[in-house]
Amino acid sequence: MNNAAFIEDWNSIIPFKIKASDLESPTEHFLFKCVLNIFKLMHYDVSSYENMFSEPIEKLTMRRVEFVTRINYIYQLCSDSKQTSFFYVDLVKPTAKKVKHLLKILLNYLFYINMVKETVLEKANHCTEKYFELNAKLNQEQILKEANKIKVSNMDRDIDKMKNRLPMISQQIEELHETQKSLRGKLALFEVKDHELGEKVIRLKMHHLHLSDKKITDDEAVALIEKNESLEQEMGILTEKEKQLQETNVIHVESINQIRPCVGQIEKLLQTEFDGSYISLRAELEELTLEYDKTQGKKANMECISEGLAKTCEKIEAYIAEKRNELTVRNKVLGKSEKKEQNKLQSLTMELQQLTEAKQLFVEMMEKGKMDLEKIVAVANETLYRIDPTNGKMSPTQ
Repeated sequence: MNNAAFIEDWNSIIPFKIKASDLESPTEHFLFKCVLNIFKLMHYDVSSYENMFSEPIEKLTMRRVEFVTRINYIYQLCSDSKQTSFFYVDLVKPTAKKVKHLLKILLNYLFYINMVKETVLEKANHCTEKYFELNAKLNQEQILKEANKIKVSNMDRDIDKMKNRLPMISQQIEELHETQKSLRGKLALFEVKDHELGEKVIRLKMHHLHLSDKKITDDEAVALIEKNESLEQEMGILTEKEKQLQETNVIHVESINQIRPCVGQIEKLLQTEFDGSYISLRAELEELTLEYDKTQGKKANMECISEGLAKTCEKIEAYIAEKRNELTVRNKVLGKSEKKEQNKLQSLTMELQQLTEAKQLFVEMMEKGKMDLEKIVAVANETLYRIDPTNGKMSPTQ
């Protein structure tokens, strides 16, 4: 390093400024000021040397020796060599070469200290930042640990509570299992009932559709009711006539049963020999017997007709009852099957007319049979009177 560069570096950092002339002819005071300023920048305590030249000569010599010792120590430390030394004479009578070498060594060491200081400060700042960061993390981790400890404590407390509640929970679970079983049973029963209700709904829908086909209006229902009542009245009249015919039939049967012994006696009399009058009577009796047999046949036929009429009346009564029930249902449902019911009503009316005509025919046949029976009874009475005038006459009702 040449003198100009050294002087520039020195003046850029040291408060005590130097010149080239000062380096060429240095003095004790110049060297003292330079070393004192650079020691201050190195943060050495040099306060005891600042007023060194104002002290008495004895103390001055002592201060010079101490100052030289301090300079020599730092000089050797900075040059990293024991061979370089700074003596008392170098302070009192400094040389340009020695002063330049000393100041350059001290300045380089100061630059080195500042560089190391900056590096150390940078590293220290980095370490400090890292320390604070790690300390913050540590504090955060400590806070988390404390929070985790609190959570663990709460969890332990909750676990203890759950352990205490575990028997009750187990009992509740068992009760829930029992409830589940009962509910499953009820669910199965409900499913069966639901299936049955579904089938019943299907049947009711089909029945509803069937009844919908047979619905009638209120006016039609009233007409059917009136027609039904009229049919019931006619059925009552026919029933009364049937009872009367049955009673008449019973009377005729009794009369025939009473005539039979007379006919037997007449046949016995006819087997004997009489005159011509008895022969004519016998012929008449045979005719009466034939008429009687015919009447018996007619009677049997009428009984069959009567039984048929009775069965037909029962069927009609059952049919009327069935129609009455259907009419009740139809009145509730209010369907629309006017044509079908009218056809059935017409067929029922025709059947009733046929039954009425059969009844009239039966009545006419019974009247005719009654007249024939009266004739037979009259002939029998006349015959008995001729055979035995003392024998009384028979009445048709006997």
